[in-house]
Amino acid sequence: MVLGLPNNEAGGFDTPAKTADIGAGPVAEFRRHLKTCSTLPKSVAPSDAIKIMLRVFLTPDGRLAREPVLVEASASAKGPALMQSAIAALQACQPYAMLPADKYGEWKVLDLSFTPQDFAG
Repeated sequence: MVLGLPNNEAGGFDTPAKTADIGAGPVAEFRRHLKTCSTLPKSVAPSDAIKIMLRVFLTPDGRLAREPVLVEASASAKGPALMQSAIAALQACQPYAMLPADKYGEWKVLDLSFTPQDFAG
């Protein structure tokens, strides 16, 4: 899973992303926390070469502000199942209290990439 932040504060669909500068500790904790809420779909194997990227919009208290948006995905019939599982995990794991409130401007919009290895078995 990769964290990124769009250059455009509005977070438009085609806005390029840059890496969010919120520190390695909160990012690692975010990843660990999200993995505890995720489940790999039965139709997807851990070795499948699938990658999706979702744009996630967060509120200052670390909750989803709206439904995540698909930014890019591998050409795979299994991609939609991986995307649905990623969105379900993002919804189930909130709030994301480990994200530093004083750096909200850097994490209010995140581009998160997911592969099968980012999910619990």
